[in-house]
Amino acid sequence: RGIRRAPRARARATPKPLPPSARRMALVAPQLGHPLSPGPRSPYAASPPAAAGGPCSAPVPWTTPFSGQAAYPSSGAFGPPLAKPRHPALVPPGAPLVPDIALPPQPVLDAAEDDGPISVAFKLRPTEGEVKPSRPSPNTAQYVRRESAALQEREAVQPRLSGDIRGWVMAAANPGEEEERSGHVQAPLDEFRLAYQCISGWVIMLWRSQDDFEEGIQGHRRAPRALAWFDLRTAYDVCLDVGDPGSHVAPHRITVTMKTGNYYFCVEMPEDVPVWYEAIWRLIQDARLRDVRAKDTELHQRKRWPAACGIVEALLRGGPIGDRAMAVLFHAYDMNYDCYLQVGELMVLLQELAAALLHASGHGEGVERNTAVFSTTHRVPEDDLFDKAMQLRRRLCSHGDGKVRKDDFVRCGPVALSEALAGLGLMADLGISTGAGGDDSYLSQLSAIYGYLNPF
Repeated sequence: RGIRRAPRARARATPKPLPPSARRMALVAPQLGHPLSPGPRSPYAASPPAAAGGPCSAPVPWTTPFSGQAAYPSSGAFGPPLAKPRHPALVPPGAPLVPDIALPPQPVLDAAEDDGPISVAFKLRPTEGEVKPSRPSPNTAQYVRRESAALQEREAVQPRLSGDIRGWVMAAANPGEEEERSGHVQAPLDEFRLAYQCISGWVIMLWRSQDDFEEGIQGHRRAPRALAWFDLRTAYDVCLDVGDPGSHVAPHRITVTMKTGNYYFCVEMPEDVPVWYEAIWRLIQDARLRDVRAKDTELHQRKRWPAACGIVEALLRGGPIGDRAMAVLFHAYDMNYDCYLQVGELMVLLQELAAALLHASGHGEGVERNTAVFSTTHRVPEDDLFDKAMQLRRRLCSHGDGKVRKDDFVRCGPVALSEALAGLGLMADLGISTGAGGDDSYLSQLSAIYGYLNPF
């Protein structure tokens, strides 16, 4: 116990010799910047890896790229020229896989002529998009920023106030027939099928009486409710039929054609007929404009403008228009990609064709698309444009469902478009020569060209 042991001397362990594969890796790794190499890992290092103690750290000379390898063009700011990744055949046998070498910055790669075409994002300015809700948020205190919501509310197309009308009507298709065969709406009406009808916003509603309407339109609790209502945003046409005043109490029948069916009602007094007809007609116009403006984008506008200018130039020359050109025009104005053209899309088509007349006549406001369309809106009111678009739709729609097919548009489109443009009255205002007889001779010339294509 009293013997004190001397401290053991720390013996230096003699390193074991490495296998041949490890020795080859130690020789290759410092040259290629392998993560296992004792030297620096970055391929941009300007000096060879420094030597350290041990048999695996023998100094390796800084070598140039292997034969057959090219160097990237670079300046002194980005370090020495870099070697491209080696071909597998040039790797020494038994060497481990080497990770890809980091490439130089993009400007250096763009300067290499043999690097392929320059990217489409070359010299593209970075932009930051706006983060905003897809729907307007309510005007409450929890929503601090409502700029985008207020903008969406202002841009939303609302029905015109002149459409808010009301009065007594007969909710029946044929007032002279019996109730079982008259096709009336399934609503609890009296024996005469009279109802107090009103238009509020986009909806047409039927009430039992005028007192129920005045009490229930405010929406109070336990107030009377409407017997039936129809969404006029689904309507695409309205028609008027006049019967015999001597045999019918309400001889004027108005038919509202909608996607889900037809709604009929009869009006007694002749002075009330144009009021109801005009209100429903303009509500259809506002609804179609609302749908088109919600889907129209700047990309659509840039794609449509060359097509409109080309069609107008071909119409003014009086030459035939090919089927492929009409097909391209059809798809250019098919904004919702449903392979149909509806009234709103036909309105945009006529408006931009009228704007293309400014471009074809050499006017200054017709050089650019937005300026030409802005000038056209002051020359042709939207009400007249909608009337012509409805006539064009009735001319081209062969199925009666409010949709223009591609085949009908290609076959009958040139004559129908020329007649619609001549009906707008822009050719005489712009000084466009259409022949000795004016617009009539111009239309007769086009009809002679396309007469064999027009089934109407």
